Amino acid sequence: IEVLLEESVYEAAFPLHDQLIRKEDAGEPETWNDRMKLYHRWAKFQNIFRVQPIHAIRDYYGERLAFYFAWLGWYNSLLMIPSILGIFVLLWGLLSVKYDRPTLDICNSTSSYLMCPKIDRQAYWFLNETCFNAKMSYVFDNSASVAFAILISVFAVSVNFLWQRQENRLQFEWDMTDIAEETETLRPDFERRARKTVINKVTDKLEPYVPAYKRLITYISSFSVVLFMVLLVLAVVAGIVVYRLSVSAAFNSIDREMWMYRWKPIIVPITGALINLIIILILQYFYEILAIWLTNAELHRTDKTYEASLTIKMFLFQFVNYYASIFYIALIKPLIIYKPTYLDRHSTAFRLEECDVSGCVWELSIQLIIIMVGKQLISNIWEFYFSKLWNMCRKRIQFRQTVRQINERNAKMTQMHKQTLTMNLKRSYEEDFLLQPFELTTLFYEYLEIILQFGFVTFFCLAFPLAPLFALINNVFEIRIDALKVVKEFRRPMARRAMGIGTWNSILNIMAKVTVLSNAFLIAITSEYIPRQVYYWTIGNRSLNGFLNHTLAPFHSSDFPTIINRTLLECQFIESRLFDLSKKSAFYLPFAQSNHLLDFDCNSPFANGIRSQIDFSTCYYKDYRLDHTHNYARSYMFYYVMVARLAFVIVFEHFVYCILFLVRNLILRVPRNVRAQLDRCRYLVQQMYWGAELYAQNPNLIKKDENRVRADEADHEHKRQSTLPTLMTTSNEFSLNNNASLDL
Repeated sequence: IEVLLEESVYEAAFPLHDQLIRKEDAGEPETWNDRMKLYHRWAKFQNIFRVQPIHAIRDYYGERLAFYFAWLGWYNSLLMIPSILGIFVLLWGLLSVKYDRPTLDICNSTSSYLMCPKIDRQAYWFLNETCFNAKMSYVFDNSASVAFAILISVFAVSVNFLWQRQENRLQFEWDMTDIAEETETLRPDFERRARKTVINKVTDKLEPYVPAYKRLITYISSFSVVLFMVLLVLAVVAGIVVYRLSVSAAFNSIDREMWMYRWKPIIVPITGALINLIIILILQYFYEILAIWLTNAELHRTDKTYEASLTIKMFLFQFVNYYASIFYIALIKPLIIYKPTYLDRHSTAFRLEECDVSGCVWELSIQLIIIMVGKQLISNIWEFYFSKLWNMCRKRIQFRQTVRQINERNAKMTQMHKQTLTMNLKRSYEEDFLLQPFELTTLFYEYLEIILQFGFVTFFCLAFPLAPLFALINNVFEIRIDALKVVKEFRRPMARRAMGIGTWNSILNIMAKVTVLSNAFLIAITSEYIPRQVYYWTIGNRSLNGFLNHTLAPFHSSDFPTIINRTLLECQFIESRLFDLSKKSAFYLPFAQSNHLLDFDCNSPFANGIRSQIDFSTCYYKDYRLDHTHNYARSYMFYYVMVARLAFVIVFEHFVYCILFLVRNLILRVPRNVRAQLDRCRYLVQQMYWGAELYAQNPNLIKKDENRVRADEADHEHKRQSTLPTLMTTSNEFSLNNNASLDL
């Protein structure tokens, strides 16, 4: 049938849905068909807090779809603990920020620290101007968030192991433990396009064949295209960096009294993240089309290899597409530190942006919130409304086309006959045909969406402790949206046997390993936790008093490059102070206007008065360096902190993997009762081949095995009924038709 579909002999082939009729016309709940029960007791949003009827889903749709919903539900249940912990971590940051000594030092520094310019057209500035950034950075980057990142790393490496335990249980219950790969049929596209044949050594039959050199050429071509797209994403990240530098330079050239200047620390990262999100969604749309075309060109023999190839392409690109900009802010940007002696400091084309004095955590939080929450919101709105609009438009178009054909072919047909034919358009197979087709890649995109979300939750939890909570809320609605789609908006998929979620288990293992590395380097490089601890246990004598001064390096203004106009920097700063005074004093502004003081003159008595109050000979920048008498060499604390960071990464990784080792040895991958029953089944099969001597010698085993089989069947039926509760708290029990076999 698949060959006939490929050759357009038939338009579509699909199993029919049970009829979905109105609840008022369906009679008593126990008489409902399977689709009605799934729709009213699973897919509707009023069932949002009910347990999914996994066994009923399997009976109606098959194992492949049931494993997806089982995995998604299992993942949601595990997200509950990190979600609660994330709320407490954020509350701890909000409540303790007013007691954090380095943050208080930044906000109360007033004119104590005159900071050196960092980018083009920026004047001197006071450290307390970054008070808001410092507070927000501490809210997300504190001792509780570091502990939370460690727990999330343990969670990430354990979640897939615990899922495989549940997967093995479902495999046994659904009799999926021994599925032979050889039973897979050839893809029709492969049979049609393969020009050569070869004898299969297993079946001893002729079958289509593609030479190895042709496959190699297509694989190299696909790899080249994927590599180009990955480089394109990296180019986009570079473009966003240039945008942020340009906008920051533009903000520094505007008047300080404008509201845009005051909100520069918020506007620049938010606009950059929004532009990045838009480009991500555009690239994702075009790459999906390109990836499917490349995979089709590779001529895969079976659907399994086709899905694996498409999965690798899509995952690799989407990984870079969604995470590249976030990893740049998290792991690369904190390492970018320039001395004020940098010769090309006016050239933004050759100067990358630096982190704020309080670090990059707040900027990373903004980037993560916009991309993660924005992607989930857009995806859910698209999924929920697109299917409805698509089906509605297709039904309307198909109905009009059919009526037009009837009128053209039967111009003399009576009105009664026309009404009869119009009513026939509503037959079940006609209605199902107008629904969206359930393609081979439909479920693939659902997996990919949740896997990418798993990365947002685990990779950067230190910067956004509420990520698990947002993921949990999204997934609660995601289950019902997906359920509505498969029950009401999609054709009934062909039931496919499966041993689990397949390739996605391997991808989850990779994501877990990346999580450990990401959190280790996030704490060591991006967070201020390690420098604070080094200072606390060495110089600070169990205190963080003086930590701010410890992290700032002095710079003598006479060492600015000759291309830097020191007088201009001073004048720009004095002019900014004038505007600040005019905003703070209601009496000063009329006085300044009447005496023409706002017509700024850098050599005026007023300017000289401000100049005399501020020491312009020294400014500060964030780095571990000595003063000009030591030629701004690295201080010994730089090496202490660097060694501490590397040591933390090593200890962190070993700690997490030791926890994983204990989990894997204390918790069996296959539950004991499942393993015992599997061993029993193998033993019985062995006895079937070796003879019936066992039953002859032990007649009591016959009765014992019969009782065990009946108990297993009763237990399976009880689980199916308990996972689909009735709408009413009466004695009406929910049960699906056991004869609805889906071995189509």
